[in-house]
Amino acid sequence: MHHSGLFSVLGLSLLLALPACAPGANSAGAASPSAMSSSDAQAFVTDVQRQRGLPTPAPVSSIADVLEVLAVDQTARFRDAESLVAGKPGVDALTLHASLELAWSDDFTTLSLILDELGKRADVEVKRLTARREAGGALSAKEAKDLEQNQRNAEFDVKAKAALEVLAQDHLHAAGLVVAEANRQFPKDPLTKRVVAYHALLSGEWLEFDAAIGSLNDIEAKDAGLIYLRALESLSRFGVRKDAAALLERVLQINPQMVRAQAKLALVEDGIDAKYAEFEKLKALAPQHAIVWLAGPSITSDYELSASFRKARAERQSGMPEAPAASAPAAPPPVAAPPSATP
Repeated sequence: MHHSGLFSVLGLSLLLALPACAPGANSAGAASPSAMSSSDAQAFVTDVQRQRGLPTPAPVSSIADVLEVLAVDQTARFRDAESLVAGKPGVDALTLHASLELAWSDDFTTLSLILDELGKRADVEVKRLTARREAGGALSAKEAKDLEQNQRNAEFDVKAKAALEVLAQDHLHAAGLVVAEANRQFPKDPLTKRVVAYHALLSGEWLEFDAAIGSLNDIEAKDAGLIYLRALESLSRFGVRKDAAALLERVLQINPQMVRAQAKLALVEDGIDAKYAEFEKLKALAPQHAIVWLAGPSITSDYELSASFRKARAERQSGMPEAPAASAPAAPPPVAAPPSATP
């Protein structure tokens, strides 16, 4: 018999992590043909953590710590958290273990998608500036600096995306084993239904998702975790970003501390200005979030480059001489007053 308090907290945690991918696609995404090995991918992520000065994570020593790690999306502490629940009996331990693996997969998938978009934007700028230089057009000092920065961004984004795709797939596979065991032992438990729905959504198994989520309809309207699940269904199943964003905003109204919902808004929003605004909210809410330390520099650089172009265009327009005002048409001659009527 699991505790009702754990059910309510875990219910939110279990459904905080769902992928944002094209309808029908496997959420973790198939690794590209040139993908790294799992060990190389993990080594890359660890090295980036070291280079960016990420502090040594605090140890995870209790179930309360595990729930906190999930709630605030501290992927650097997931492995430590997993060690407390892996292999333990009971529906609570099984579903908590499953949710850690699923959150890991989802977080890395979200990061890879953000980096993919940023990498594409950086590559477009590299090609544009390179083509201009090769055509004989001299680059200004600022343009040369922008070219160099975009080249670095594009190179990093491609490598980071490849590493994260591999790790996302690894954790999704590991989660599937634990979810299957929870479903075998406790098929009717609401906690099991949550992780089954969560895993089905990550995997794009929509019939299984519909069956699992349907059993939770009576609590869905006010459950931030389930609304979040519907938000990601809108995005990954139906490809409707606007609906997904609206549902994510509703999630944050119910639970302003749901970090993964805020992280997803940084992915869902179109345009670098909106994306950067959601990223800044995420950074304030969870400064150690993986998006902040891994994708943050690229998001910030992309925003700053975009802002610099806008500023340059605005300055150019403000410096242009104003067009002469059109001459006002001559006033028509006054109309003579009619003669007075004879009395």
